[in-house]
Amino acid sequence: MALIWSKKSTGVPIKVTTAHLLLSKSALKKKINQNIDTASSDIEPPKNVSTCVLDIDITKNCPNIIKHTKRPNKDGWMGTELELLIAGNWTTYKSRIVTYLQQLAIITPYAQLELVYENRSEPHRNMTLRHDRRSEQMPPLPKEIKHHPSSVNNIIVSQLIERSNHKSLIDFLTKELSCVTKPLAIRIAKECGWDDDTMDIEPSDLDSRELTKLVQVLRTVQMFRAPDGSCLSPLGEYNLNLGIRKVLEPEFVATARDKPSAYEGHPFLVEAAVSLGGKSDKEGINVVRFANRIPLLFEAGADVCTRVATSKINWTAYKIDQKRDRIGVFVSIVSTKIPYKGTGKEYIGDDITAISVSVKRALQQCCQQLRVHLMKRNALRDQRDRKSKLVKYIPDVSRSLFELLEGMRKRKEDLVADGVSMNSPRKRPRPSNKTSQDMDTEKIISKLEAEEITVSVLKKSLEEAVDVHNLNEEQQEAKISKTKERIPLFLKPMFGLHDSSHDIQHPLFTFRPMVIPK
Repeated sequence: MALIWSKKSTGVPIKVTTAHLLLSKSALKKKINQNIDTASSDIEPPKNVSTCVLDIDITKNCPNIIKHTKRPNKDGWMGTELELLIAGNWTTYKSRIVTYLQQLAIITPYAQLELVYENRSEPHRNMTLRHDRRSEQMPPLPKEIKHHPSSVNNIIVSQLIERSNHKSLIDFLTKELSCVTKPLAIRIAKECGWDDDTMDIEPSDLDSRELTKLVQVLRTVQMFRAPDGSCLSPLGEYNLNLGIRKVLEPEFVATARDKPSAYEGHPFLVEAAVSLGGKSDKEGINVVRFANRIPLLFEAGADVCTRVATSKINWTAYKIDQKRDRIGVFVSIVSTKIPYKGTGKEYIGDDITAISVSVKRALQQCCQQLRVHLMKRNALRDQRDRKSKLVKYIPDVSRSLFELLEGMRKRKEDLVADGVSMNSPRKRPRPSNKTSQDMDTEKIISKLEAEEITVSVLKKSLEEAVDVHNLNEEQQEAKISKTKERIPLFLKPMFGLHDSSHDIQHPLFTFRPMVIPK
């Protein structure tokens, strides 16, 4: 595609520089069995570097090699480098190019990407953008498979017949198509109207009417096993997670892969990821789409990924606020044939039920993973909010408590100075022995007189109580074991206040105002 665009805009040929190891199948299989990375540094680099300058014949769709040279690999370089010249309006499409490169870095974390823009007339506009390699794990190579009976048409069957050397229709169906056994081939021949005497017809002898009848039966009969998707080359959840973390640096990332499915005989696989936070995402749902590891930038509103993410996922059920949270939705669809809508190949329609259901399942799996993290995050956030509110009122509460205690102490002094006993006749007589309540009251008054209870002491005690209240059981036990033994502070009524109708309840204490009966 890049070569065609370069040919169309400038006409300058493309330059490819490559240096790779050529391993035989047996050597490659041996390294795989021994768990040896073929791209590791202990392997000697190739001896030569090849440089090829080539053009393309658009009419025949074949390469035209202009120059092909080799030179010694003195630097030990290994890899592939492509150079091409494309004409375009950089000022207008700069953001699109940067976005495309960013999304390409997400879907190919095993590659190093670098963009250098130089403006000779205005050097201050120069820009360099680089995305380093994050992963050393390459996706599996795609495997060549035979056509599924549900995916063929008249042109494909005609091409298969021309390349085939089989002399009977039964052998042609079993050898050239996948998921077709000999009993199934016989049933297909009978569905087409051939009996035991005529089903051994040669494929090349089929006329247009018989060929159309055969294709209709192959596409409509529901007797074939669906393709399993083993031929596909998905990125993998590990690489997808690394790519998102490398580029966006989100707070949470959840990835999932749905089971392989098929549409019209073409297998497809959906990989999805949902991220929260990040340095570039806006508030709301930000959908990023890939088709066979190629970013799709345009026609996002009509795409199946956007439709499912915005209208078929109940985000609130997973503790996600789709209006305030920065949600990144990443969907990668891998298939032997991507069902694009339109000639621009920029989006996948939501009219294909199988793909829509698979995308929804993958996104729901991601949301279920995030729900656990979000519940913990919300609990911690509520705990911080509760602590901040309590700490906000600690100074006022400590001053009020100290004034209350100080008023109780002064009242006792006044009563003692006037010669009035604490057990005055107007009150209900008490037993001569002092109760534990009276003893605690005397202790508090004595500490007030000795200035052991002050506003700062009360404030510090309340702050420690708030800290202990916000710690979980394990943290609380660890903190108590490390701190010194504290003297408990109790606030009890001094004058037998039994009326609880005026109590002020609080998670840390109950405040009962002193109401003297008339």
